[in-house]
Parts: sequence; C-alpha cells; structure tokens
Amino acid sequence: MTTSPLRQRLGRRLSAVPYYQVLVAEPDRLHLRSYPQANRSAALPLLVGGGILMLVAMIVLIAGVLAALQELGFATAGISAAIAGLFGGLGIKRLVGGYAIATTTNEITLDSEAFIMRQTSRVGRPREQRIVRTAISGLRLRPYRIVTGGLIRRLQTVLTLEMLVGEEIWIIDSAAVPAALQPVVNALALALGMSVERVSDRSDGLSKREEKR
Repeated sequence: MTTSPLRQRLGRRLSAVPYYQVLVAEPDRLHLRSYPQANRSAALPLLVGGGILMLVAMIVLIAGVLAALQELGFATAGISAAIAGLFGGLGIKRLVGGYAIATTTNEITLDSEAFIMRQTSRVGRPREQRIVRTAISGLRLRPYRIVTGGLIRRLQTVLTLEMLVGEEIWIIDSAAVPAALQPVVNALALALGMSVERVSDRSDGLSKREEKR
C-alpha cells in the first residue's frame, strides 16, 4: 500500500510575472528563491486597510475624550473607547498580516532524495513541505486565465509550470511572457532530468479564488 502525496499548501501562485529566481541549477540540485519584494503587491491592501482602521480608531477615541471634557458624560467616552478598541484591534491584525506577507520568502530546493518547499517570514514560524523525489512523475507547461489589475480587473492568459506528484498538480511558477518563465523551466527540468510536456489548453478551469492568488 502506497501513501498518497501531500496536497500543495506552499508556494502556489499565479501571476503575470515570474515569482522565482534561479540560484542553483545542476543535475540533481536546484535552489529557487522568490524575488525580493515579490509579495509587496499582495501585502499593500492589508497595510493600507490597517492604517485606515488605526486612523479611524484614533479619531473615534479623540472624539470620546473631547466629549468627556465637554461634560457630555463618561458613558459617551466609554462607548467611544470601546469602538476605538474594536477598530484598533482590526487595524493591528491587518497591519501584522500585511507585514507578514510583505516579509515572506518562498524557497524551493531539490537534491537526490527530496523536493522541499520552504516559507519563512518575520512573523510566525517557518513552514515546510517535503516530498520524496521519486513521487514526482512529470513536468508540464499549461496556459491559465487569471484575473489581473488593480481597480480595472481583466482576464489575462499566463503560462504556468506544473509539477505532477502522483494525482496532484503542484504549481511552481507562471508568467505572461513565456521567455520570462524559461529559466525556471530549464532549471527544474535539468535538476529532475525530465522533459517538459506542453499542454495547449486547460479544460477543467480554476475557481475565482485560485485565479486571484
């Protein structure tokens, strides 16, 4: 009886620009690391939202203090303090979450025995996924359609590098320009000693949640 491979939890992403840079690419050896500040765009909404909530909390608290000084009652000041605490708590959570994402680094390493995905951040403990090298059965390139943009959202086709692990599909990296993805494709193919299959169409689609990650 064989154990089923782990479902991918780390490193999964879809974007119009490559996420990983190649540090080491040799037969049986690979080291990829996410580009510096690669997660900044994902962290920015949380940081901005947290800052706004903290500002609102400060305004509400000051309004409560002024109300108390004007003898409008300590009850008003107490309610203001409670509301300010609620907004402040939410703001802190968003700021911490945004900082965690902004300082996150993802790495992929491969040796003769194991394929390892490792995620580190200045907030929280490192996370790691490890699979036996022999569980990797193939590599392929496949187009995806993802949602990109800021205020104006649009669908964009990107080329995605996938790794087959048993019945699971692990997404390694993606790019809108195929040439930009080629260094990572070549590095992984060399390290695994595998050819890369090219799939021209994706029939099963992705959920909106996966498209936006």
